[in-house]
Formats: sequence, structure tokens, C-alpha cells
Amino acid sequence: MNFLRSRTFRSKLKSAFLIVIILSVLITGGFSYSISAHVVEKNALHLTQDTVTKSAQIVDEKLNKLMIIMMTFMLSQPFRSMLKDASTGEADRYYTHLANMDNVFSQARIAEPLIHSIYISTPIGEFYPLTINRNRHTRFEDTFLYDRVRLENQNVWVEGHEDMLFSGNDRVISLILEPIFDVPVKDVYIVVNIREEGFRNLVEAGVGQDAVRFLLNADGIPVYSKNSNLVQKAIGTAPLLNELQQDVAVIGSASYRIDHRDYLLNYARLGITDWTMVTMQSKDYVLRDLIYVKWMIVGITLGAFLITALISGGLARYLLSPLQGLQRVMKRVEANDLTARFDGQGKDELAQVGFRFNRMLEQVVVLIDEVKQAETNKRAAEIKALSAQMDPHFLYNTLNTVYWKLKLGQIEESQRMVVSLSRLFQLGLNKGNEITTLQKELEHVKQYLEIQALCYPNLFHYEIRGGDSRFASWPIPRLMLQPLVENSILHGFKDMETGGQITIEMAYDPDQELGEITVTDNGRGMEEHLPEHGYAIQNLISRLQLFYGDRAKLALDSKPGRGTMVTLTLPRGGEQHDEG
Repeated sequence: MNFLRSRTFRSKLKSAFLIVIILSVLITGGFSYSISAHVVEKNALHLTQDTVTKSAQIVDEKLNKLMIIMMTFMLSQPFRSMLKDASTGEADRYYTHLANMDNVFSQARIAEPLIHSIYISTPIGEFYPLTINRNRHTRFEDTFLYDRVRLENQNVWVEGHEDMLFSGNDRVISLILEPIFDVPVKDVYIVVNIREEGFRNLVEAGVGQDAVRFLLNADGIPVYSKNSNLVQKAIGTAPLLNELQQDVAVIGSASYRIDHRDYLLNYARLGITDWTMVTMQSKDYVLRDLIYVKWMIVGITLGAFLITALISGGLARYLLSPLQGLQRVMKRVEANDLTARFDGQGKDELAQVGFRFNRMLEQVVVLIDEVKQAETNKRAAEIKALSAQMDPHFLYNTLNTVYWKLKLGQIEESQRMVVSLSRLFQLGLNKGNEITTLQKELEHVKQYLEIQALCYPNLFHYEIRGGDSRFASWPIPRLMLQPLVENSILHGFKDMETGGQITIEMAYDPDQELGEITVTDNGRGMEEHLPEHGYAIQNLISRLQLFYGDRAKLALDSKPGRGTMVTLTLPRGGEQHDEG
């Protein structure tokens, strides 16, 4: 038992299964040879049928993948642009289309290595990869490929043949497609050449000893060349072809005699084409081991059942004991006891699962602590942002300016400042919500700029432009723009008395659903006042990460004496909020 404890779980299972299988074979060995032969033959047909069916599915999936790649190819912008000109007969941009299509050809061939080449015939010219030499001696209209697609008037799969469109005479299997476009397009055909050798390797993969696998089309013609002599003889057998052509079943099996030898045959029809996959194997090879069944009857006794039951039960109890211990630990964890740990002995796979479960629990505890810390940091960032908005120096300067303007009789400007200050705090508090909309955020920063412009007459001018109604309704964290314009006024314009300019611009990309906000000033630049406004930028970056994760970006562009530009790139996210 100690020896087994040091073994891997896989070795234990193999040992247990080997014992059970040996005993089971001894018990079932009393069946007669004829019955065993019938069962083995039947099972061999079923097993081979499953293999053939799966192989057919693999080939179908490969061909379907090729169709999907070509559908993607036909939906690409270079192809659609070329097809648009082809539909109207505009040939002026032929070479532009030829260059643009080359990248699309390369992408298709990279996506599917079986693709040998792609050729497109259009009224304005032919298109193909520039890296492959075109066979100028043969026109597409002169090939049998053109005759096939004109005759069948649909997507056509063409059996193996020498490539007539490109140099080298390589053996290929062709798929001929008509394009998908908004309006009908005539005389445009796409020829996709598949490497015959690679396709044959795909079909014949996993074929066992003394067995062959091949593909036939609906007329009983091989799909590719280089078939064995046995395949050639099987194709020449009239009963075989008649059954394959007349049987409408998707899968089937039968027995045939070729050259005085019996063969078991299984076939499965492909779904995407009218081809049929056929596997043949020698019946003698399948039944080669049945002679040993005659000698396996010895030893069948009642004691075999007792021994099998005892050994199987003991092994099962021993092998499942670590799993039962792990189950008890999991039940404690389900009851929110995160201190539970698996305590097992041995070094097998089940013990390793238990130890990894222990490490997972430790990581869960760490993650819970990290989440709590992240929530704490988030609340701290919110408090810092609110504190920055309610800067006592800003409030003091504003009220002091209102007082002196009233003293000087500037009633209208004083009223504007009070209204702006009231609206500023209303928008900034946002009814206690951290999330606002871009429209409300722009209104907030506008009120802030109005107040500062009245506090510092002639120091600066501001402009807010651009934007899109769809972008304006996006949810964003509040108080994002005020720290940026505040840096411009207090630090960028620190040594200026007049001539300052602040520009806020919005841009919206509907395809990628990205919004961009740019705050630009013509102040003294970044390097001189970076230490002074670095806290505000870092605070803004932290709040963006809390709301967007890594999807949002903040970019700084500044040089001494040339001003500062801050660009925020925001993805769409969060929930909508009503205007307040």
C-alpha cells in the first residue's frame, strides 16, 4: 500500500483498470469463436464508422472554415471597393485595387495555410497575389473551371487538377465562388486553389494499418490523385459505385470482396460538398486476434468474480479517499469557513489538486483584502476630488471678488458670479452621485471659467467647441475637467497678465465608440510647473482607472513656453443619468 501511495493517480487507475479488464476478459472468454468474430466485425464497422464520420466532420469544418475566410475576404473594404468599380465598368483604378488587394490575399493565405492561391476574374481585369507568377498563356475563360461554374451557376468544388492559372503546374483542388455584393455583379468569379497534397494528408490522417481512405465525387471520380492500387481496384468495382451513388444515406457500411480478399467498407458524405469519404480495411486484419480467444476460456471460475469484486472495491475506496477529504473541505468553504484546508498524504494527482485548492483559498483571501483596499482607495479618491472642487482659496477669492465688485457698483458682474457659483456647486455635488454626463461636466467647467474670468479680468479667454449629441449624453466621472483648467489658470498663466487662452474641444468616433476631450492652454508649459499640478493629474488618473480600468487614456503634451495640451480618450461605459 505504501508503494501505491507514492505512485501517480494515473498509474493507480491504470493498475486498477488492468486488473479489472484482465478478470473481465477471463470471464467473457467462454463465448464461442463465431459469436466473438461477429461481434468484433460489427464493432469494427461501428468504430471505423465513427472514425470516418469524425474525419468527414473535420474535412467539412476545414472546408467550412475556408468558406468563412472567403466570406470575410469578400466583405473586406479593398474587395468591395474593387467590386464596386467592376460593377460599373470603371477600370481607371485597376492598379490601385491590385495593390490594395494584395494585403487581403496575404491575410487569407495566412488564415488558412492550405490555400495555394486566389484568383479573381472581373470585367475590369484579373486580380491575384503579386508574389505568384500568373500563367499568361491561359485565360480563365478558356479553362474548364469557367465551363464548370457557368454550367452549375453556383459555388463549385472542383476535384484535383493541375493549376492552369499560375506557373508551376502544381496540383490543386479549386473552389469557385461568385461574389456577395449589394447589387448583382456579372462575370466576376473567385477561384480559390487548395494544395492537393495538404488536403490529401488531412483526409488520410489517422488511417490505421492495412486500411485506406479516399474521397469520391458524385460521379465516383477520385477527388485527388496518388491513390493506392487497392483504391483504384475498389473504384473499378461496379457494385461499390452503384451503392454509393444510389444510397441516399449520409453514412453506411458494407462488406466487399476484391481480389479474393474480404474488405470492410465505411463511408460518410460531406455536408458542404457532394463528395463521399470512404474507408476500407482488411477483414482478416480486423479479426487477426480472435484466435487467442479459444485459449482464454481456461481459468473461468466463480472465484474470478469474488476476486474482482474484492480488488475493485478495495482499490475504489483507497483511490477515492483523498477526493472525499477534499469534498469535506469544500463543504466547510461553502459554509464561509475560509480557514478550511486540505490535509492529504501522498504525491498523486488528487493530492496535488487538494494542495492547489489550498493555494486558491489563500489567493481568495488575498483578493478579498485587495477589494476592500480598492474600495477604501476609491472613497479616498472621491473625497479628494470633492475637496479639490471646494478649494477654500477659490471660494475665498470668489466671495472677496463679489464683495469688491458690489463695493464698486458692478452689480451685473456680481450677480453673474453668484449665479455661476451657485450653479457650480449644484453641478459639482450632483445630488451625491459620482457619475455625471459630459454635458453637465462641460456646464460645470464653464461656470468655473466664468467665475475665474471675472476674478482675473483680461487674464485669459476660453472657448468650448465641437462635440456630438451622442457623446454629450455619455456617463463620465464628475470633476474631470475642472482640475485641468484650474492648472492652466493658476500655474500655466502664473507669470502672465493678459493674453491667456484655454480651449476645450470634443471629438467622437462612432465606429469604435470612443470620445476624446482636449484641454489646451498657451501658458508657460509643463516642465516648470509639473510638481505643482502633478497631484491633480495623478488624482484624475486614479479616478479614471477606478471607473474605466485600462480602457481610458490620458496624454500630456507640453513644452516650456509653448503651453500644455491634455487629451482624455474615453470609451463608452457606465450608466446614463438624468440631467439635473
